[in-house]
Amino acid sequence: MTRYIFETEDVIEESSDAVTIVRDKKTFKDFYYADRIVYKNDSRWVPPLWEEMKDFFKAKNLFWIHATTRLFVAYSKDKPVGRIAVFIDKKFIETMKENIGFFGFFECINNLDIAYSLLKAAETYLASQSIPTMIGPVNGRVDMGCGILFKGFEEDPYIYDTYTPRYYITLLETYGMKKYKDLVSYKLDATKPIPTSLKAAAKRCGENGISIRRFNRLRANRELKWWIPLMMDVFSNHWGYIQVSQKEVKNRFGVRQIRWIVDPGLFLIAEKNNEPVAFKWVLPDYNQIFKLLDGKLGLKGYLLFLLKKNQLINRAKFNFVGVKKEYRGQGIASYMNYYTLKELKRRGYRYAEIGWIDEENTPERKATEKLGVELSKIYRIYSKPVKP
Repeated sequence: MTRYIFETEDVIEESSDAVTIVRDKKTFKDFYYADRIVYKNDSRWVPPLWEEMKDFFKAKNLFWIHATTRLFVAYSKDKPVGRIAVFIDKKFIETMKENIGFFGFFECINNLDIAYSLLKAAETYLASQSIPTMIGPVNGRVDMGCGILFKGFEEDPYIYDTYTPRYYITLLETYGMKKYKDLVSYKLDATKPIPTSLKAAAKRCGENGISIRRFNRLRANRELKWWIPLMMDVFSNHWGYIQVSQKEVKNRFGVRQIRWIVDPGLFLIAEKNNEPVAFKWVLPDYNQIFKLLDGKLGLKGYLLFLLKKNQLINRAKFNFVGVKKEYRGQGIASYMNYYTLKELKRRGYRYAEIGWIDEENTPERKATEKLGVELSKIYRIYSKPVKP
């Protein structure tokens, strides 16, 4: 029988008149469905996958070895109208040297009182644990989603994008939250000619013995053995990415997940002497399919996904890119960009999104801007001192 983290922790706090603490599967389902009323008239919204949320909150998720959580739901006339989760990640605190707690999975109707009740519930829990600062939204881990949309409301969200109503800015800032940091994304017009600088970089890398190959999905387990250590090394200095066990990373990016989500033609590996030195993982914008599934993959949804993905998808998401430290500055990222753009053109894709990128990551932003992109979205993360 599946057990969730909220069923294993000793919850001594009491629910209030305004919010209910998630303690069982029924309330957890209300937690999941609380976003439906928020987005019921929003044609751009893509429902999150129910299975993905369930997997994250399962007690066997290795994330909970170093993190704790509380989940809260707000009701109006017995219907869920808002939700929030609060997290304390001991590993994050140790790594980043910031004694903070996160709030995340925040959704709320346009009602200041309900938003206040949810945020106050999260803040009160952090106060009880002697955490002095609340930051968010961060959905437990940065790869699960973070920030609220601050700019870019006019475009449908790409796969793994955060998408929130404009009024969330008012809800959070009225509560007293201030900017902590911005994350930015860029839009690339894939119909434009490929920059000549990329072709030149590809030629130089080829002459220097760097080759490009595709991810071998049939040998995913073997690929993960080199990819996970490289990814962990590449992102070790990025905000929010903490060093955890390779087993935990594989729990998130396992063989089962990789085999169905990876498109080998868009996951490129650069090698020197048959050893991987860099990778670029681009995803077709599966949101163009997920929008039809109402958050339920299942057998019917999976078949629809397989049948429609080549017909409906015309956008891509630049998901991860990483180059070993000793190979940086040699044009390898440009080399992989060249072949990625060639593949997007071959498929007839019109646009791609690159991001998010931390606003303070100047080198990566400058490298991205050389592709002739435009700043398309800003996601904002907020902070607030915790008051008892």
